[in-house]
Amino acid sequence: QMRLTYSKGLQDFSAPLSACAKATPGFDWVEQVKITQLEPTGLTLEVSNSTTVQPLRLDFPAPAEGMLSLKQIVGAIIMESRAKLGWDQENTVATSKMGHFSAHLYDYLLSVSLREPKPLTQLRQATAQLPVDNMQIAPDQGQFMALLIKLMGAKKVLEIGTFTGYSALWMALALPPDGTLITCDIETRCQEFAPRYWQAAGVANKIDLRIAPALDTLDKLLTTGAANTFDFAFIDADKINYRHYYEKCLTLLRPGGLMAIDNVLWGGAVANPRETDPDTVALRELNQTLHQDQRIELSMLAIADGLTLAFKRP
Repeated sequence: QMRLTYSKGLQDFSAPLSACAKATPGFDWVEQVKITQLEPTGLTLEVSNSTTVQPLRLDFPAPAEGMLSLKQIVGAIIMESRAKLGWDQENTVATSKMGHFSAHLYDYLLSVSLREPKPLTQLRQATAQLPVDNMQIAPDQGQFMALLIKLMGAKKVLEIGTFTGYSALWMALALPPDGTLITCDIETRCQEFAPRYWQAAGVANKIDLRIAPALDTLDKLLTTGAANTFDFAFIDADKINYRHYYEKCLTLLRPGGLMAIDNVLWGGAVANPRETDPDTVALRELNQTLHQDQRIELSMLAIADGLTLAFKRP
């Protein structure tokens, strides 16, 4: 076990202390721990993440023989810095739905902006009871996409990833009476959960739910002459296939159509080169590809977990 002795220089400990903190499950919000003063009775530190740098004083609990384990120090820093820096779950948003807003500020944003019809609220609350509720988009994101659809005068919408039908309901409500939304998912739970809320909102007739691998549904649309006919597309499904969904949806969009792609910031993992899991790599590569794609006008927005807008050039 690594040991911290008081005889060593300060810089010897800052790097392993930071690495140990980052590697501690649940505490990856600690980006750097810098020791500025070391004494037998305690430490003076600077603990930081991407938005905050805060000095801390940590008193040692009477270490034996002038030594304290690195694990003990990291644990103490974590407990104390949570409260002092406001990084506890009560003050800092823990889910990617709200981005980097504090819970208090996000609640304020919703209180003065969100106009969520009752069926949407009921569906959102029902989804919150599911073990995988984090797959649902945030209400302000749903309202934003609905506004885009209205601004465009869109009549034909394509969605990849239905989940419980919350995003589909936002978009269907924004469509005119003769509008159509095709939503794709592989899970049959969509058929059991979503239609009752679509029906309650009076838009079930606008929504065409297709249960099949989304790539198969997209290929079928392409082979039946649907290229260049959709006004708006929303991608929020398995990340590994995002690149394929993007290419097929771009072909299905009309010139001047708009695509929205969810989770492009992926909780910040895309900006961390140490994150190399398949989903993160797929999103990182997609982001780079879209940045270079001259077929589109591009804007990545810091809404929820990151939302990319891609406008298909005429």
